[in-house]
Parts: sequence; structure tokens; C-alpha cells
Amino acid sequence: MRILYVSPDLGVPVLGRKGASVHVRGLVDALTRAGHRVVLAAPLLNKSPWEEPAELAGQLLHLPLGAEATEVVLAVKAFEETVGAESSIPGELRRILYDQQSAVALKRRFEHHPPDFIYERASLYATAGVKVAAELGVPLLLELNAPLAEEQATYRATGLGDLAARVERWALNRADAVLAVSAPLREYATSLGVDPARAHVVPNGVDPKEFQPGPPDRSVRARWGLGDGPVLGYVGGLRPWHGVGALPGLLKRLVGRFDGLRLVIAGDGPLRPELERAITSAGLARAAVFTGSIPHEQVPALIRTFDLALAPYDRFERPFYFSPLKLFEYMACGIPVVAADLGQIAEIIDGDSGRVYPAGDLAGLTAACEELLGDPVLRRRQGEAAADKVHSRHTWAHNAARVTDLARSLLEPPPGADERQVPSSG
Repeated sequence: MRILYVSPDLGVPVLGRKGASVHVRGLVDALTRAGHRVVLAAPLLNKSPWEEPAELAGQLLHLPLGAEATEVVLAVKAFEETVGAESSIPGELRRILYDQQSAVALKRRFEHHPPDFIYERASLYATAGVKVAAELGVPLLLELNAPLAEEQATYRATGLGDLAARVERWALNRADAVLAVSAPLREYATSLGVDPARAHVVPNGVDPKEFQPGPPDRSVRARWGLGDGPVLGYVGGLRPWHGVGALPGLLKRLVGRFDGLRLVIAGDGPLRPELERAITSAGLARAAVFTGSIPHEQVPALIRTFDLALAPYDRFERPFYFSPLKLFEYMACGIPVVAADLGQIAEIIDGDSGRVYPAGDLAGLTAACEELLGDPVLRRRQGEAAADKVHSRHTWAHNAARVTDLARSLLEPPPGADERQVPSSG
């Protein structure tokens, strides 16, 4: 099949290191390996010019924000600075202008060579996928990774009233299928009017060729100064909603009980300085390793140095809608996980493949870690069960098959229809 994958989010560098970037490439690569022809259209390739771009199996169509749109956004920012104001309007305007620009560019590029279907990663103020799919006469599969308008209003505010919410509802209800990464997100979509028959749950996944069990690489342990003691590991963003604020307290409680214990924190984000200060002030700097952001291809080997992997999410006021990529990557490498008992985490991890504890409960987190650190046989058994579960159910190849099966069902003519009216699935 010919697939146009649209990733319009101006904050997702499709060749970069963010979890969203890994998600995009994982599915594109799996679709390509399955024999489909995929074109990935995106505005942003890398966050930094010094960052080595990741490889991509499909074709890449770079559609950056145009110069005229950029000038408009800069003019609005300059106006705000003149009067000492600051708002979200320039960023929101940037997204809207890009959406209009990309819709024109995609229609022009594909109107004589249409795909069999369009797969779009839902983004704030994104309407291009809906419009282009309608103009080309092909189905649109819309992937939903967050309650976008709610997030914008809660964490970043909005200068354009309820426009973001109106756009999100408009796009979701015009997609031929909505693929939510978790059950709470599917419920969110249906609460906005999406027909439940068109709403599906497709969690995140892994590439099992990269993320698989194996012995720890001693060169990786040496590179990060991990010694020969047990290793606790966290991979991901260092942001408040990831619960990383619990890590200094956890390390303080465990370091005296397990000789040579090291805590590896792999990732970056606004909380890194605070975490480093807390660990240093507790006299634990020698027991903690901050790797910063590392290329995704180096992540599997680092995870395999862990004895336990952590997903310490904090309590949430609303339903936990994440499908944590780190969870699947940890488990695929055969590492038992200790994670907060929230949403999809509780669905994926059972007593045989890891431990869950009440979100926000440091004592519960500590107790789960103590149990597994003190029992190597249990760790090995749980790691094996975790790897088996993920490799058999949660890979990008599984997701790619679900996507194309769903697309084919949308391309099939209804009973009694003239099949010649249906686009070719070539």
C-alpha cells in the first residue's frame, strides 16, 4: 500500500530523540519493512543542528514553516515585547499558519499521485490531514496521543479562547478512524462525539530487534562508572508529570542497603538541575549518574545494564492517558519494572512481569525496589516474562499490521457497491 504519514507537530523532530520522534519512526519503519511504500511529511527534522539525525526506512518529505508565516509570528512576538506582554498566541498562530501552508503543499504534491490512505499524528490546530484526505478521496487514520486541547489549556494556556478545542473536535469527528494510544484517550475521543465503532486503542510498541534481552555490556558500565553493584535506571523526560521528583528520596532510602548501588537517570528536561541539587545536597552524587539525552540507538544497551527499571509517575487529577514508551522498552530488554499503578501501566504490568505501587507513594516504591533488588531469581523470572509479553503483543510490527488491516477495511466497498469506485490498494 501507498501511505502518506503526516506528522505536523512543530515540536516533534522526526529524526530526533524525543519519545514522540521514536514513535513516529518506529511505525514508519515497521510499515516499510512490511512492504508498504511510506512517505513521512513533517516540518521539523532535528531539534539541534549538532544532533546526528536518526535513520528512517521510509521516504522523507520535509515541509518546514515558510518564511512569510515565520515573519508574521515574529511580528506578533515583537509586538508583545514592545508592550511587555507574553502569551501563547505566537506559538498558536505558528501552528495555524503551518497547518494552512501544509494543506496546500500536500494537496499539490499528491493530487496526481495519491496515497491509498493518510495516517496522521494528531496535533494542536491540525486540519490538513482531514482536508487533504477529503480532496484526494482517501481514508484518514488519525492517531491520538494526548487530549490536546485539554493539555494546552492546562499547561500552556491559550490566547485564542476555545478555538483549539473546536479544531480538535472537528478533526476527530471527520477522521475515518481514530487510533488512541490508551483506553482513556479512546474515551476522550468518544466524549467529543467520535463514533465508538471508529475509535480504536493501539498502544505504543518497540522494535524487538533493537530492544531484546541480553547480557549487560561491560563497556557501557565502564563508560558511565557503574561499577559492579546493582543499578536502578530511569529513561525519559525530566518533567514534573513523569514523577522523577521521587528519585532523590528513593536513592537516599536504598543506597545504604545495597552496596555499590547506582541510579542512572537517562534523559533531559527542566527538572534536571533540581534533581542534581537534591542528590548532591543529600551527599549522594557518587551514587547517581546523569547521562543527559542520548541517541535512541544507544538506549537498549543502557537499559540492559539495569537491574530494575523505573516508571515513577505521580498522582494525576484526571485519567492517566499515557502509553509510556519507556515501559515497553524496559520490558522488551528483559528488565523487571517498578511503576506507578496507573492507567495502561496497570494493564501491561502484572505480578509476573514487574511490580506496581500506589502512585506518589515513596514508601511503596521503595518497598517494591527492595523486594526485587534482594531477589535475583525473582528479577530474572520477571524480566523473562516481561520480554515475552512485549515481544508477543507490543511491537511496531504488530501496530503496523493493525493499521493496514484497518485501512484495508475502510477501502473495501460496502455490500452491493461498485468495486470500481474504490481507490486501488496497489
